[in-house]
Amino acid sequence: MLFAPDSEPYGLTYALWTIKWWKWVLSTPKEKNPVLDKSGMYAAEGQCDPYVWFLAGTFGGSVLRKCNIPFGKAILMPIINYECSFADEPSIKNVVDLELKCKSEIDDIKNLSFTIDQLKLTDMTAYRIRSPMFDVYLKENNIIDAHEVHTKMISDGYWVLMKPLRTGPHHLMTSGSCQSGKIMIGTTYDLYVE
Repeated sequence: MLFAPDSEPYGLTYALWTIKWWKWVLSTPKEKNPVLDKSGMYAAEGQCDPYVWFLAGTFGGSVLRKCNIPFGKAILMPIINYECSFADEPSIKNVVDLELKCKSEIDDIKNLSFTIDQLKLTDMTAYRIRSPMFDVYLKENNIIDAHEVHTKMISDGYWVLMKPLRTGPHHLMTSGSCQSGKIMIGTTYDLYVE
């Protein structure tokens, strides 16, 4: 049901797919951004990849979303992830420190879970994926509240890339938290593949 973390679905590694996910979510204005969406009504915003449908997590707290997904699409989503860029970390001046900041945030994560229908992952270790450094263009009104700018970014986190699901309803749940307890995330999707 899941692509192996060391595989190259549709010719790209997991790490490269995460870059495509970030560019998707960062290009969508706040008012229609799937990360901030409480119901799932904006799940289809900006979906243009021929092979993969992107699902969003949250910036904190729990959410229940409902959405339809076209038959034949694989599904990529973060369980919990973090990005660092020079735009939203202005005190960081070099690539090494940017990488270390991103890594330290994800090193603090614990209590991860992922369930889709009857499949439950309890050990997410293999699904920790760090992207290479990449260039991104942030438009005004982006979800990280950065000014319009071209910048360097890196991400780290736990991701799943699901093989295309059969038609009909599916129930998906993810959760994660940091050791300090400051961040607790839970995302539930009632999906319908049509």
